[in-house]
Amino acid sequence: MGTLAMMLETEVFEVEPDITVVSCAGRFTLGTQLRLTESMINTIIQKGTRKLIIDLTHAEVVDSAGLGVIMHVFGEMEQVGGVMRVAGANERVANIFSVTHTNAILALDPDLMSSVKKLKE
Repeated sequence: MGTLAMMLETEVFEVEPDITVVSCAGRFTLGTQLRLTESMINTIIQKGTRKLIIDLTHAEVVDSAGLGVIMHVFGEMEQVGGVMRVAGANERVANIFSVTHTNAILALDPDLMSSVKKLKE
């Protein structure tokens, strides 16, 4: 069962009454799990979440499909007048944001607590 750790696992929780965190562990990459995660996040937005944090602290890798999902969610949040922050990207993941220049668009924080603090302000 060694391949299990390579899968994308997501957990959703509220840190404040109005802040939702989607915590992603494993590989934020092309596949069924990523599609499920995207539709789950879309549902959260439809239900009225206006402050969202994508927590990548435990995400090992993000590929172009994963980045696409993050950018799509970012766009959805902007359309509904919400805010989204990305927390805890490791060096490899941060590099993808930097190479694709999405780091200029996305609000990136070193860790989850920083994102929470910024959304509470």
